[in-house]
Amino acid sequence: MPNRVYNAGYGDRTPFLNAGASAKLRAEIDEQLDLQVAEWYANVPEAAHLEGKNVDSAYYKRHLIETAWRIRLLRVAESKALAEIAKRSPEAAQVWANYEQEEMLHDELFIADLEKVGVSREQFLDTEPYLSTKLLAGFFSYLLDHEGPLGVVAYSYLVEYVNVKLEPRKLEALKGSVGESNIGGQINHSHTDINDDHPGEVWAAVRHLLRSDDDIVAFKRYLREHQSILAQYFEELYQDTIVKAEKQPA
Repeated sequence: MPNRVYNAGYGDRTPFLNAGASAKLRAEIDEQLDLQVAEWYANVPEAAHLEGKNVDSAYYKRHLIETAWRIRLLRVAESKALAEIAKRSPEAAQVWANYEQEEMLHDELFIADLEKVGVSREQFLDTEPYLSTKLLAGFFSYLLDHEGPLGVVAYSYLVEYVNVKLEPRKLEALKGSVGESNIGGQINHSHTDINDDHPGEVWAAVRHLLRSDDDIVAFKRYLREHQSILAQYFEELYQDTIVKAEKQPA
């Protein structure tokens, strides 16, 4: 009688991509993300707003609020993803668990920065997340239910790659516009991403989850889909703060 246990990461656990092929694909993915970043700056309203000298206070505060909420909402689905990853690859699950352990409470870093600019924890809790943030969390749940954990991990590779590439520039600008003493949480968050090599850590999980050429095609598509939802968020943020202020009577 055959063993009925099959959802425990058994079977051939040799990565679909060897080390050389993995490095080549990662370079290809990074090139795609660089193009996506260029498209982002070209098409998303006020995409570089936080890198400027005149940062809108409402925009900045609401962005910190939403970032904290996004971490809080997504960590639920990302925790559920661990179980699905473990069914496919214990190695990927080990990497993912360590990554999540490092990121799990980073909402508190952004809440601490909010308090420095006059937004209390109670005010944060009273602010409901944007629809775009809820849709992103819902997309994660859809992926886990119907397509698997690869799409959830793809989101983390997207944000970690972009954060390591762009966050230092943004933080340097914020030191001048907001004050270095007021962005300690964001600096600590960026420090973890860079010094713990979160892009490399997430890619290690990705490599173990890729099992076919179809998975590679899907991974590239997930990166584009996640960026589309994030673009909706920044459009929502722009309309809710900068545009709303412009419409106020003088």
